[in-house]
Amino acid sequence: MVFESADANKIGLMNALSKITGSEVKDRKIILPESYGDGYMKFFDFGPFMNMMISEFKMKEDLVLKKTKTGQRKNEIIFSFRNVLRGGDTRLLPSVQVSSADIDIEVSILAGTQVNTILIVVHVDLLKELIGQETGNLLLQNIISGNQPYLYDEIISPEIQSVATKIIEIKDEEQLGDFYLKLKAGEMIYLFFVELLKRQNRAGYPLNSSDVEAMYSIRDKVVSDLSVPPNLSELTQISNMSESKLNRLFRQIFGNSVYNYYQALRMKEAAYLIKEEKLSVSETGYRLGFTNLSHFTRVFERHLGLKPKKYSK
Repeated sequence: MVFESADANKIGLMNALSKITGSEVKDRKIILPESYGDGYMKFFDFGPFMNMMISEFKMKEDLVLKKTKTGQRKNEIIFSFRNVLRGGDTRLLPSVQVSSADIDIEVSILAGTQVNTILIVVHVDLLKELIGQETGNLLLQNIISGNQPYLYDEIISPEIQSVATKIIEIKDEEQLGDFYLKLKAGEMIYLFFVELLKRQNRAGYPLNSSDVEAMYSIRDKVVSDLSVPPNLSELTQISNMSESKLNRLFRQIFGNSVYNYYQALRMKEAAYLIKEEKLSVSETGYRLGFTNLSHFTRVFERHLGLKPKKYSK
């Protein structure tokens, strides 16, 4: 099943889903018919400069989500906070994606996968007002200027995940609920920029849709098994790129080298296994491919700031 966004301002995906499934938009919300899956999409209009859609659903058949460059206005910027609640298929990383209007994006979701997404659309004039047009950061300038195709993808921070949980958990009947949600939507974008500003302040190379598709194939391969370190020779064959181009584009989109990105995710998973799943340090280390537990402890402490045993408490 394919859903294509033809109007980002009105969240075209919601309208497409309504037509295809025959479900009614009621109180800004679509409930998926049982024959298609389980879950909902809800739209919030915060005025001419910002709107938001919350999606929590699980489909009975594979789903392809498309954002086409003809379906997004150049003066609108879409922030997609994906897999914002823990659970479901761990291959769907908790991440934030923002891209220019002139890049096609396609996301494939397997049947039975729980999807939790917050989509925020902001007019560029509002961002310019909030950030300031004279910012010296080249990444922010690239986003608000719209002069060059771009795509940035950041792993969701604990702070972003906390705000996302508050957004999803708010009750429909909450007084001043839309006011609260608009503030939280702004906070989500601010926290994304906090993470983005940790990257090197340098201009990127123009991107095209084939570059983006290749880099997400690489990312998916890297995270498919966190117990196995990435093999650059294999990845260059998958991407049909030179090693230097692969590394350059991967760092530009994901903010890190292939190996460092892999290691960061590996340690996030280790933290989850130790804290939430209550696995022992040795079980966690071995599950994630470490044969030397002293080495695992050093890497964990470098990323999390605590030794695994202390972190578990």
